[in-house]
Amino acid sequence: MKKVNNELPEPFNFMLENYNYCKNNLPPNQKSGHWDIFPEDYEKSIGQINAWTTFLRNPLSLGFNDSLIPYDNARFSSDKKYNGIDPWQRRKEHNYEILIEENIKNPKEQENIIQVINLIFSICGADFTLNNLENEIGSPQKYLLSYKSKNFYCNAHDLSNIYYFWQISRAADVFLKSESPVIAEIGAGYGGIISKTKKKYPKARFVIFDLPELSAVQTYYIYNTFPKSKIFYLKDLVERGDKIFNEEFDFMILPGWMINKVPDKYFDLIINMRSMMEMSLEIINFYFKHIHRTAKNDSLFACFNRYHKKSHSEENIIMKNYPFDEFWIPVISQTSIYQNHIHDLILKRQDNKSEFHIREILKSLPPF
Repeated sequence: MKKVNNELPEPFNFMLENYNYCKNNLPPNQKSGHWDIFPEDYEKSIGQINAWTTFLRNPLSLGFNDSLIPYDNARFSSDKKYNGIDPWQRRKEHNYEILIEENIKNPKEQENIIQVINLIFSICGADFTLNNLENEIGSPQKYLLSYKSKNFYCNAHDLSNIYYFWQISRAADVFLKSESPVIAEIGAGYGGIISKTKKKYPKARFVIFDLPELSAVQTYYIYNTFPKSKIFYLKDLVERGDKIFNEEFDFMILPGWMINKVPDKYFDLIINMRSMMEMSLEIINFYFKHIHRTAKNDSLFACFNRYHKKSHSEENIIMKNYPFDEFWIPVISQTSIYQNHIHDLILKRQDNKSEFHIREILKSLPPF
């Protein structure tokens, strides 16, 4: 993508241009009530350059950062506050003062981190865990620990990402045959999972589908994590057309509705981690239509979501009722060891209908 002509430095110029391009082309009903949480003038947030250096500890990452969960949940309380702070009002006003300190000092939080790291070590192994810890982009909250005389920092949000990435990679290592697979993530948060995946599979190409605001966040994180990477945006796709999908790139950051432009049987792996549970049924059906169309034969679909969640429109979002077709077979299906309200589901695509429909296999899942 050519450098855009405005006063912001990279990557903020790309963030702003892509955000405006996506926002101006936003179709109706593409943002569920759960995600109606960003200021209308979000372009002002992008322009707060200094705030982005600590975005993982300030209101910029509310809603997609487990380290801020007590502040996230303030919007459901009677006074909208936590520790006397209304964090959502701060974001609305573009007030990006720090919400949490860089180092975890609370003894209960420290004890929780120790329990979590022991659990993740026991599941994923120490080497896998330590090799996949996040970087310093966004100044994540951290707690200093030591393993075999080696010091390292970690936090609960990143350890959660490591667990789910371990599930994905152990399936991908067996079933993905291409040395340069094409991988999609639908709802990528700030880019933590997809960054770990790129580091493990450096020849892979990645396409992210998300809301305009999240696309800006992902641009910041990915640009700084992989400064030499080739990144395409919505404008590139509009200007160059579908042929862009056959070009060499590292990342393509698109709004969710543009999945309808992806060629048939294009993806080797599709990831959705804890975001379909926050969509409307209409949006879930839209994504599944295109997941079924764009998934290659023998591709994988990693779907980690709540068993049940009631949406802001009072729809019941039930994972076992997702509109899977008859061409999936299970590779991994288990209650998450890390979060028991989440089901870890990895499916393999085949060209013949499965003998047992995946919804029949999943029908014993809660809610009963």
